[in-house]
Amino acid sequence: MQTPSMPSPPPEVTTPQPMILTPLLAAQLIGLGALLATILLGVLLFLLDKPDPAPIALHPPPTPAPTATPQPTPTPSPLTVFVSGGVVQPGVYVLGWDARVGDALAAAGGLAAGVDGAQVNQAERLFDGAQVHVPQATESVGPAETNGPPPGLSGNMALAAPADGAATGGNSGLVNLNTASAEGLMSLPGIGPSKAAAIIANRPYDAVDDLDRVPGFGAKTIDQLRELVTTR
Repeated sequence: MQTPSMPSPPPEVTTPQPMILTPLLAAQLIGLGALLATILLGVLLFLLDKPDPAPIALHPPPTPAPTATPQPTPTPSPLTVFVSGGVVQPGVYVLGWDARVGDALAAAGGLAAGVDGAQVNQAERLFDGAQVHVPQATESVGPAETNGPPPGLSGNMALAAPADGAATGGNSGLVNLNTASAEGLMSLPGIGPSKAAAIIANRPYDAVDDLDRVPGFGAKTIDQLRELVTTR
């Protein structure tokens, strides 16, 4: 007969023991607290002593510099000329200030049939009040011809100053820098073919001093011409 076994006793329950605050542990806790307090105090002082950022200064936009107002440039007056003789439509025509004899002939419809255009210089520059006469095919152009106007360019200004290109409007005897032919410009002292061509190439001129833009012209040359020329 078997002997019944005895039941095993229940496991023992361990009760946690409370932490004993030893002097060493107390000193560690006090040191840790002091360290944390020091760190917090340092952060607070840093935030309080941190300088404020410099204020942003807004500057007004710069005032644009005043620009010089260009002076109005006077427009040269147009020319009124009379075209007669061997052209399709003889009459009075208004042309630009820099027009030439060929432009007047074109305005009059061109040369009439049978007319020799070589009888007049079509490259000659016009002036106000001029007459451009083209001899008819049957018209004599010899030196003995005395009836009617002379062939080519003529008029009051041409009779008064045939080589000067004198200006109109009370400037009789003065060479007009804007309308004078090369021959008229070469009548001035010190002006040869090359300088006359340079003056024509740099037209128009508002004043005599504008000659300073012509290559080779200095103040001395301009002063020599000042009493002999005009731009009106």
